[in-house]
This record gives sequence, C-alpha cells and structure tokens, in this order.
Amino acid sequence: MFDISKIVITPEMLKLVAEIDEFKGAWQLFGNLAPERLQMLKKIATIESIGSSTRIEGAKLSDREIEQLLSKLDTRSFRSLDE
Repeated sequence: MFDISKIVITPEMLKLVAEIDEFKGAWQLFGNLAPERLQMLKKIATIESIGSSTRIEGAKLSDREIEQLLSKLDTRSFRSLDE
C-alpha cells in the first residue's frame, strides 16, 4: 500500500498544479465558443502549423502565402485513412 503521509509537497509542486488547473479552465472555455469562432481558430492554427513545418524544411512561404494556397485547394473528405 502507498503511504501518503510520507509525501512532501513543495511550493513548486503546488505552483505546477495551479498552472495545470488554470490551463484546464482556459481550455474548457473553448467548448463555449461559437462554431464560427472555433472554425476561425482552427484555420489559423492550420496555417501557422503548415507555415512552421514548411519553414523548418527550408521553404520561404509566409503565413499569408500559405493561406492563399489553401484557399485554392479543392478539398474532399476521405472515407478511410487508406484513401
């Protein structure tokens, strides 16, 4: 059996737990956002993620250029991951 009386909780541990709790609360707020707002945040995150990845590979595309490229794509959903 685990003896919890021997656990020492430091101020740093409490600080980290508080930060996790604060993050959890902020994350839960996203569930209350309007669908349009969530869609906008998803689009921004996608553009920034693609931009970061391509820049790591040496491409010199700005986020604006990536947004323009994405707007020209014809997107279709896949029925399975194998397609």
